[in-house]
Amino acid sequence: MHTKRLYAGSLSVLLVLALAGCDAKKEAPKAAAPQAAQVEVITMAKKPTTIFTELPGRIVSTRVAEVRPQVTGILQKRLFEEGQMVHKGDLLYQIDPSPYQADVNSAKAALMKAQADESVSKKTALRYKDLVKRKLISQEDYDTADGNWKKARAQSAVAKAALDNANISLSYAKVKAPITGRIDISTVTEGALVTANQAQALTSIEPLDPIYVDMTQSSLAMARIKKSLGANTNPSVAVKLEDGSQYDQMGTLTFSGTKVDTSTGSVTLRAKVPNAESILLPGMFVRAQIITADKKPLFTLPQSLVVYGKDGSASVLVVENGKVAVRKVTTGDTVNKGTDWVITSGLNDGDTVIANNLLRVRPGMAVKVVSTDTASAKSTTPATK
Repeated sequence: MHTKRLYAGSLSVLLVLALAGCDAKKEAPKAAAPQAAQVEVITMAKKPTTIFTELPGRIVSTRVAEVRPQVTGILQKRLFEEGQMVHKGDLLYQIDPSPYQADVNSAKAALMKAQADESVSKKTALRYKDLVKRKLISQEDYDTADGNWKKARAQSAVAKAALDNANISLSYAKVKAPITGRIDISTVTEGALVTANQAQALTSIEPLDPIYVDMTQSSLAMARIKKSLGANTNPSVAVKLEDGSQYDQMGTLTFSGTKVDTSTGSVTLRAKVPNAESILLPGMFVRAQIITADKKPLFTLPQSLVVYGKDGSASVLVVENGKVAVRKVTTGDTVNKGTDWVITSGLNDGDTVIANNLLRVRPGMAVKVVSTDTASAKSTTPATK
């Protein structure tokens, strides 16, 4: 009897456990299906992009005229303010003209005497010419008179040339500006003795508008610049001042060296820049930016999105039909102060490049686009090489 009760109790416990197990199976939640990774993308579209090559440069005047005396004498006056603008022909210095005026007066007197002698010789020769025809004098006398006339004419020409030379020396006592430009500091003062063609210049004059920017670049870099320019032989040039600020006038590349310096392997480039306010001064160091592409429609991407393989090939991750795919691309110059690449090939308008979660996604993985940015909507600063 006791055994039957124990057996019946065991069956009841097993039945309860079985029913509880069934209920647990019914209440167990279903396993969640894997969700697609969420990504942000950039939709590719071309945008106007400016590309330039930045080179160190030095400001150089278009012309430099060193003013030196052409006669010797005491400097009487300085007739300009240092640093002012002077024009060609302006009087700069006055050298004592007294000795040169005396030379002029002497040359004038010598010319008058020579002309008087010529007049007498001429009359004698003409008179002898008539007499020899009538055989009243010998041919020898006529020949002598005619020769004296010709010598007198030559003496007059010599005297006239001496007067011209004396006048030239007198004019050199007035030292005038040979060109138009801004005049430098005077190295002499009134009362100084100056000598003809002395080694030390009295001052110098340099035009400042326009002005040159000379740049030196390696022959290899020069070849790259020419390749980038193509048929554009006179590209625009921007100038960055020593303090990092941008000069507000654009110049033009006017010259590229015709030969390579054998000692340095470099080539000289020259740009002409307007300088009406004389902000750029000879000798200043600047950064010249040769614009190789001005607002040219190009694809650009942040450098962080471009991956380089061991073989040097570049690629990006794009979304194709809801899945991650690898796209080979070719990069060019950098833009946005070196943060973005110019993409020269491999992408087309409308392609969507993954912009985040690059370490979590893999090629072929299903993804969900949660945010879209258009590459052309971002502003682009000039590119540098």
